[in-house]
Amino acid sequence: MSFYKKVLVPLDFHDDNERIVAKGKKLADDNNAELFLLHVDESMSDLYLFEAASFSGHLKEFKQDICRRSQEKLAKMGAGLDDNHLLVREGRAPGEIEKVVKELGIDLIVMGSHGHSGLRRLLGSTVNVVLNHVQCDVLTVRTQDA
Repeated sequence: MSFYKKVLVPLDFHDDNERIVAKGKKLADDNNAELFLLHVDESMSDLYLFEAASFSGHLKEFKQDICRRSQEKLAKMGAGLDDNHLLVREGRAPGEIEKVVKELGIDLIVMGSHGHSGLRRLLGSTVNVVLNHVQCDVLTVRTQDA
């Protein structure tokens, strides 16, 4: 009996990502589910703050390069997954994760539980925001820095 059909693994390209991907792959395999890897690049959305007439021509190329590099990193982590299962988005991680869940009908998210301090803790970690806004199961994988 399969509980899940589509598993999403959001990644931030930190050291523990391999462990998180392995857990997501195992759950997807055990449930005969589709696996999707997602990276949300928050720095690309910050580039709009610096967009000026003289810089805007290079901005698009720069963003495409960041996206291409992120796609390559995802491909290495998700060996065997096709490009349709390797997703790169720009924006704020919690909001983009929520959008992907709705767009693809994700029924399980597997993500790392990172320890945060200072302003990030006050505003709420990505995990906390996701937990309160998605309508699917969320499995947090303890990471070394948690």
